[in-house]
Amino acid sequence: MRIAAIWLLIGCTSALSAPAIGQVELTEENFAAWRDHLLPSAKDVAWESIPWLATLAEGIVASDQQQKPLLLWMMNGHPLGCT
Repeated sequence: MRIAAIWLLIGCTSALSAPAIGQVELTEENFAAWRDHLLPSAKDVAWESIPWLATLAEGIVASDQQQKPLLLWMMNGHPLGCT
């Protein structure tokens, strides 16, 4: 068991010190392109414009006032499926 742990440690440290394949250096010339590539687009954050409500009671009242259906999103368990 101790030998396996040592080999795991050696493998992890060598993987961290090895240069990435196709590694690109960040410079002032390519900074804007990388920033635009990494930041979310307006389409990616469109869900933030939805007026979400925090409680079911608020949703029922708003749904009744606006005569619109209510979407209730529920789940049971860990959000990542790790149970």
